[in-house]
Amino acid sequence: MAAVKDLHDETANSVQELYRKSIDPLARKFAFEKRPADGEISGGPLVLFVGNHSSGKSTFINFLLGEPIQRTGMAPTDDCFTIIRHGRHREEKDGRAIVSNPELPFGGASHIGPDFLSHFKMRLLPNEFLRDVTLVDTPGMIDAADPEATRGYDFSSVVRWFAERADLVLVFFDPERPGTTAETMTELTESLGRIDHKLLVVMNKMDQFRSLRDFARCYGTLCWNLGKVIAKKDIPQIYTTFVPVKGAAESALALTDFAQARDELVQEIKRAPVRRLDNILTQASMYGRRLRMYVKIINEARKRLVRYRSLLRSALVAILVAGLGAGGAFMMEEAWVPAIVISVAAVAAVAGGYIGFKELIRRKEKQLIGGLDPIFEQVYKRDLVVGNREDDLILLWKEVRPSIVWTLENLGLLALPRLKGSELSRLDEALKTQIPELRARLHRKLESKPVGY
Repeated sequence: MAAVKDLHDETANSVQELYRKSIDPLARKFAFEKRPADGEISGGPLVLFVGNHSSGKSTFINFLLGEPIQRTGMAPTDDCFTIIRHGRHREEKDGRAIVSNPELPFGGASHIGPDFLSHFKMRLLPNEFLRDVTLVDTPGMIDAADPEATRGYDFSSVVRWFAERADLVLVFFDPERPGTTAETMTELTESLGRIDHKLLVVMNKMDQFRSLRDFARCYGTLCWNLGKVIAKKDIPQIYTTFVPVKGAAESALALTDFAQARDELVQEIKRAPVRRLDNILTQASMYGRRLRMYVKIINEARKRLVRYRSLLRSALVAILVAGLGAGGAFMMEEAWVPAIVISVAAVAAVAGGYIGFKELIRRKEKQLIGGLDPIFEQVYKRDLVVGNREDDLILLWKEVRPSIVWTLENLGLLALPRLKGSELSRLDEALKTQIPELRARLHRKLESKPVGY
């Protein structure tokens, strides 16, 4: 693992430098969302477990570690996001201690709020499996009896935060709820929709089927439900597996293939350190793409407001010039009364117009903020028509749009600066050249020095 660790440190340092030079200045200038902290970038491999309650997430984690770390049961047993990490001694830390420790890569979770921190904990264990990977167990997803009931914090935001930083995301389903839990489907759509490159679907508890027909029906139901929420032509591979439980009834199905799938899943988890190398670059690329769309849309909306403001000013100046010109003409003919009346009327009209000037600007700004979709369609018209990236761009827009609205409603369009061509070129250079070059260099090194475990 030493070779992987060296490559990880080298890649993390390169990406941190790329952020500082090519991405951070533009993100700060336009008040964009915080990028992953240096500690998160340099942090070790992370594997996230999500899924229905009683789908076997915690049981699988206990199987990986070879000891009963997480509580298990048919009913929901834990309402916390739990970091399971290597440590010299067994120790448990609460949420505030986790996010305030600069040596841990989880400080960015502090913004989610105190209600989440009370449902966040870390377990440190002297377990060999954890030397190379950190695990994150999550509360089981359920359908509440009261549709208005909440967890007290934004569950989707937390899942998304961890999913973006994880190197592997395992989504567990069980035979009793093969994709029918609404909260699970919502998370697949909203929080996990753009991480299919690191998403593994696990259909667990195969040893509980009583017949091959039941298995086929359940597998088909899961595929059907996944097809409705995953915006891809092909759904991800489904790992059909189980965890052997001492004293469990003998299965009606042959379990050899399911045991092999479990072994493959374990190997995928063990590959997390290598996945981590690519994901550091992918995370930077995704952040940069969001930033690029964010600044382009804001810049276009700002340009439209500035043009509107210029038109209003020109109209007011034209009224003033015309009025004073007419008044001047009457003065030349020594028609003093009409001259004075016209000049005063022109000045009064401009003064009255100026009073309403700011209100017109405010209304136009509100209209632009409420009409961002047409601006997006105009700015990305060519890409949407001929770029063969329509679905990808629309998904990206759904992510970026709320950030733009929040920024504009709180700061205002005219408070933001103009986007310079050189700034966009620098960002494009990072996205189109620097990150691909770092990835190519990384793969060459991995191929020249194959790493084992």
